[in-house]
Amino acid sequence: MKIRSSFFSNFFHGSHILDWVVPWTVIVDTVNKTLVVRKRNYYLIGVDKTIIPIRNIRRVTINEHFFGADIEMKIFGSGSITARCLKKRDASKLRQFCLDEMSNLSNQPI
Repeated sequence: MKIRSSFFSNFFHGSHILDWVVPWTVIVDTVNKTLVVRKRNYYLIGVDKTIIPIRNIRRVTINEHFFGADIEMKIFGSGSITARCLKKRDASKLRQFCLDEMSNLSNQPI
């Protein structure tokens, strides 16, 4: 699953003018059970990536705007991670996927 931020949400709720050029991207790798949050840096030279195992996600918070939504995930042991200006539908899919994975982890025997 690959989720990109929307143009309209970046236009109205982006924190920087270059958010239109360098959108947020969230990639869910179901094979390796990882979540990658990517954003090209404002110098347009490199890409900033945060890679976390899905099993370390403890809480998912969605802040919906008129044209989009921000998603914040609390990570066990390392604080939180945020992806801004995503489409509401995609943010909802990501939240449901994370909740399903969290419930599957709690049902596994130790």
